[in-house]
Amino acid sequence: MSKTYCGACRGERGCRDCQAVGSSVQYAGLTDFFVQENNPKAYCDNMLYLAADLGTTTLAFVCVDACGEVLASYGCENPQRRTAADVIGRIDASLHGQGESLTNEIREALIKGFLFVLTGGLEILRGRGFNSNGMRMRIGIAGNTVMQHLLLGYSPEGMAKAPFIPYSTQMVVLAFSELFSQAMEAYEVPCILKRAEVTVFPCLSAFVGGDVVAGANAVFSKKKERVELLIDFGTNGEMLLSVKGKWYGTAVAMGSAIEGGRYAYASDLFRKIAKALENGVLDETGLLCEPCFTEGYEGLLQEDVREFQLAKGAVRAGIELLCRYAGVKPERIYIAGGVGRYCEPEDLFRTGLLPKEFSGKVTLVGNSSIGGILSCLLKGEDMIYCEGESLNLAEQSEFEEMYYRFMNFEKEE
Repeated sequence: MSKTYCGACRGERGCRDCQAVGSSVQYAGLTDFFVQENNPKAYCDNMLYLAADLGTTTLAFVCVDACGEVLASYGCENPQRRTAADVIGRIDASLHGQGESLTNEIREALIKGFLFVLTGGLEILRGRGFNSNGMRMRIGIAGNTVMQHLLLGYSPEGMAKAPFIPYSTQMVVLAFSELFSQAMEAYEVPCILKRAEVTVFPCLSAFVGGDVVAGANAVFSKKKERVELLIDFGTNGEMLLSVKGKWYGTAVAMGSAIEGGRYAYASDLFRKIAKALENGVLDETGLLCEPCFTEGYEGLLQEDVREFQLAKGAVRAGIELLCRYAGVKPERIYIAGGVGRYCEPEDLFRTGLLPKEFSGKVTLVGNSSIGGILSCLLKGEDMIYCEGESLNLAEQSEFEEMYYRFMNFEKEE
């Protein structure tokens, strides 16, 4: 049986609402960037907004009112994990006859999630004495490029090998009844949902998907005067660098060190590794001393450290090469994903996941994808900014050397 999360933590914290599916719950994982300030609770435009973050490992859904207040949320494990844990495995499965089933799986999961948050949201509004008759709705969906291809029924064949060209990176706008025509036959879908307009966010490239594009639209300076870096930690580590409005993007594989692994939430892993380094039971090569190598250190196992080092090496090499390619150093860094809510920045620096030169510049923004979707929907934006260059790290001659070098931990001075 697949796991069900409350949406408030997407399973990151194991909070009391996890496994709850019978009632709506408050979502605590949004960024603050989309919230409509000083907007009276008038519900004057009769609008509801639904957003879905299509993660490789988990799916998250929210329902908000016209003022940006979150009414209900929901999260669940991505059912496609039964086929493959990562996007590479899903591309391969799609090209070997499972494409239609993967598309049907994700569409059904989305319908269930939308029905859940819509029902919860309408219950709250009715409890406030609000008549929902005649209400309209807009929906936004964003995920990595492969996830969006599978949702839309596009072939991911172009992303199976170099030069990694997606079938399409364009924004898609269509009716809910059109996108989910076959999948919704098994469900009682209310007219308000059938008639809803669905926006699937544009992607920058095969490596930088709609989820990061959505987040960037939420967190990057609208005046475009800064050099800013958004890093979304998950099954993949996607990065988007804005150099006074011009975008540069890339992505690295992170395995299960951050999401979907042995730790329910990655912040615990970071904290334990940082503590092991500080107490001298973990050396710069990542080796736990005895008896910790055999018995573990406060639950931290040698295999956990090695898994983290693989992700760390990729992330640090990606950051270094992306900044070098653009010829800049970021003035502000936004950390998104589950990591971007619960971790302590000091742990990110002590473990070397982020360079120490970023100290004092980091802002944790949580689920920037959901925040970005809602930001665009609430503002009624018809065009979503998505322009820039994408860097394929596999083509960078220095990547391998940097990757192995950054796997090691730094000695404390």
